[in-house]
Amino acid sequence: MYLKQSELFWGLSQSFIRSLTADATKQNYRPGETVFSAEDAADYFYVLIQGRIRLQLNGSGQGVYTSDRIGEAFGWSALIGRETYSASCVCEQQTVLLRFDKHEIRRQLDQDAESAAIFFRQLAGALGKRLMQLYQIL
Repeated sequence: MYLKQSELFWGLSQSFIRSLTADATKQNYRPGETVFSAEDAADYFYVLIQGRIRLQLNGSGQGVYTSDRIGEAFGWSALIGRETYSASCVCEQQTVLLRFDKHEIRRQLDQDAESAAIFFRQLAGALGKRLMQLYQIL
């Protein structure tokens, strides 16, 4: 299962992960295809199943993060209350993603306080790790 490989979902119950996955949709992208652009409405959160994605700053086209790690989570803007994405996501090769609707994730987290606490603790750790990686790049 892809979510088991994502640090964001470590420690969550199997039943909670199954309910999240049941509401996700699998999306296929071609090389060079844009998943979302900076300033698009942040309505979805993604997990990489296969392929390679690059997050980049709009305008400059400068890549700020690249991943081909199965289970990599991105599109966090949808989870942290931002209205729009802060970067663009472009597929560098044939890519398959799980796409989660932010409203459905929030609904499920609101119904399970224990899973919500674990999820947001993992999210804070993942955001901190990504921030440290960006510091190294800059």
